[in-house]
Amino acid sequence: MRSLLCLAWLVVGWIAGLPSQEAHAEPVKSLDFTIHEEYTSTRALGMGNAFTAVADDHSGLFYNPSMLALREDGHLRMFLRGGTDSGSTKLFGEIKKVNAEVKELPENQKTQPFVDLIQSHYGDHFYYRIPTVGMVWARPGWGFAFIPADLSLDIGVHRQIGPMLNINMYLDSTFAVAYAKKTKWWGKDHQTSWGATLKAVHRVYVGQALSAGAMADGQSVFDTRDANEGMTGDIDLGTTWRIPVKNGFFRHMQPTFVVVGRNLINYGFKTNFHFIDKESGEPPRLGRRFDFGTKWDLPRFWVFDPHLALDMRNVGHENWSWKKGAHAGMEFYWKMFNWWKGHWSAGLNQGYWTAGFGARMAWFHLDLASFGEEVGTKSEPQESRRYMLEMALDF
Repeated sequence: MRSLLCLAWLVVGWIAGLPSQEAHAEPVKSLDFTIHEEYTSTRALGMGNAFTAVADDHSGLFYNPSMLALREDGHLRMFLRGGTDSGSTKLFGEIKKVNAEVKELPENQKTQPFVDLIQSHYGDHFYYRIPTVGMVWARPGWGFAFIPADLSLDIGVHRQIGPMLNINMYLDSTFAVAYAKKTKWWGKDHQTSWGATLKAVHRVYVGQALSAGAMADGQSVFDTRDANEGMTGDIDLGTTWRIPVKNGFFRHMQPTFVVVGRNLINYGFKTNFHFIDKESGEPPRLGRRFDFGTKWDLPRFWVFDPHLALDMRNVGHENWSWKKGAHAGMEFYWKMFNWWKGHWSAGLNQGYWTAGFGARMAWFHLDLASFGEEVGTKSEPQESRRYMLEMALDF
């Protein structure tokens, strides 16, 4: 575990491309207006992340564990996933270039190039989520997951007490076990179930505002002394209700309603193994939140099995708003043969369009998604356009 954490940390440091010095200023608290998701599905993002009532694949462990009770077969997935926006590579390239140039300048002139760099990106937002690697085994009624590395990075460029890069980085390692069971709460014609996911999460977190002066002094975008780390345990609970519709306008549809509570204990990262730094503190808590969703299975046509989904997610998060909680999407699942199938999808994520494509060819599965994320405030909304690629082996 320690070697995986250190490897991921080295990857981040390589991306940043900046050396660190022994002496640097006390870090300033970073601004963060986003809603960080501990686990995301590329397929879900393609359909607006409206997935709590859809989660019929391995992602049910994290989106809605009660869906495991409605599974009819097993599913083992080993995956590698990565995401970014269109400008992050450019930013890190510029940082490396300026860092090389200032080595030849006198000490009193080293700050200005970094000031110019940050000011040129005022209002921009940069995103990385790579690598995410893991495996999930979902069975009828139970499942487990091991995700040794899930690294996400958000950098917002704002003016605070001066030009600042607002850095928020999460490196999570997660082990989860889920159990689900069918119930008879509404009679035999209604499909109802409940489920729970127990999870252990180790997190390394960096949240600071990096000034141009600190960068000129040689401070790295990521320094181990800026990291907080810890381990926590928590539980997600979900319920699902599928209503039989035999007559009337909705007789060709299958409505499903779900409620999911995530991180219900919200205890915090109290156990610290000090893998990264002996002086590291505690990361922010996972955050208790609630999701409400519905799915409507539409009539099949040709090779397509379409459905519509609507979600209100992350209710209770400190950055929640009606816009940031709203998700809607449609998915057109298609099947040509047992070994050749996939989906097309589209939706709205926090008010911004999304699109997705997935294809399964025998054991190999490929998912692509483009989605917008709200990174601004209620009064000043701002879209961050992001792209995700996932490659997996399914058994």
